[in-house]
Amino acid sequence: MRAVICIHSGERYALPLWAVRRVTEVSTIARVPRSPPALLGVMNQQGRVACVIDLGPLVGLKPRPARPEGRVVMLQRPRGDVGLYVAEVAGIESLPSDGEPLPQPLGAACATVELAEGPVKLIDAELLQRAIDNLVEA
Repeated sequence: MRAVICIHSGERYALPLWAVRRVTEVSTIARVPRSPPALLGVMNQQGRVACVIDLGPLVGLKPRPARPEGRVVMLQRPRGDVGLYVAEVAGIESLPSDGEPLPQPLGAACATVELAEGPVKLIDAELLQRAIDNLVEA
């Protein structure tokens, strides 16, 4: 499996490459009144409005504000433009198909694999999409 490796709150996460449309820089994010903390706001993405969601709460971490040096991973979705805010994107890696299940699933993170650079938590794209839908529709 090929995956985009993201770093967030010091942890490494793998998003399946087929679930990622592109990676972009953080532009001006407009906060949405009364939105949950994980929904950082909306930003202009190639002339379209895209929701920007902090990856942290989707993988069991506390929400954190977006920083200008971070990245937004735009996802392939059948409806609505959504990007995940991450601190850094480390690149694309080929991962073994058999990950070790996490003792306690952390949101959309469900397994881990060992790479030369250290452990990477695998994100289940279906669980991620459901979590995003629940957040955006709330």
